[in-house]
Amino acid sequence: MLKAAQSTDAVGNFIRVANIIANLDIILTEAKNLSLTAKNARVVALRAGDSAFGFKPITNFIDEFSDQTIKTTAEISTLSNQLFTLALAVVRCSNFINHIQKAKRASSDKTLDTLLSNGCDDLMVKSKALEHAIFNLESYFEDIQKQMRSAEYIAVTSRVEASNAGDFSESLQGVSDFIASAAKRIKAAVTDNLSEISKLRGVMR
Repeated sequence: MLKAAQSTDAVGNFIRVANIIANLDIILTEAKNLSLTAKNARVVALRAGDSAFGFKPITNFIDEFSDQTIKTTAEISTLSNQLFTLALAVVRCSNFINHIQKAKRASSDKTLDTLLSNGCDDLMVKSKALEHAIFNLESYFEDIQKQMRSAEYIAVTSRVEASNAGDFSESLQGVSDFIASAAKRIKAAVTDNLSEISKLRGVMR
């Protein structure tokens, strides 16, 4: 039989999934900003000419990992919508079972036993599907973490190259600073989501 704690867990899991989706907006926004920054940096590097020669390949790297992050985030978004639907379904199943259990305490109608059994089976199926989706989601966030480690390395390298860009040094230093801060914000959002996923996995064991 479904315990009250299990019903509370279902609602808590739904809230955690909602938090994960909210953090996705932060990740996608920052990734798009990085892509725009790469384009702006490329224009500045072209204007700077030979003095920013070493910065040009860096803009390509910025473009590459920002595009990859956008692509990964889009894939995560699709999976998260599925996760949201599954989490909501688990809440509804839990509520349904609670109602049937209350009805059983007030009635000896045998059809309630069948409804309860079917409800429990349905809850198990949806919970397993939710657990599987969570596992897949975790691997995507780990990929983004790796991409942001690369971004932080690029930020350090770009600062060195920007310092040699003469009159354009300050503009390119601004690019480097933005890369570092955007990577930090994305990593924070990913860390929050991995924490939520860890809690989800713990509750569902």
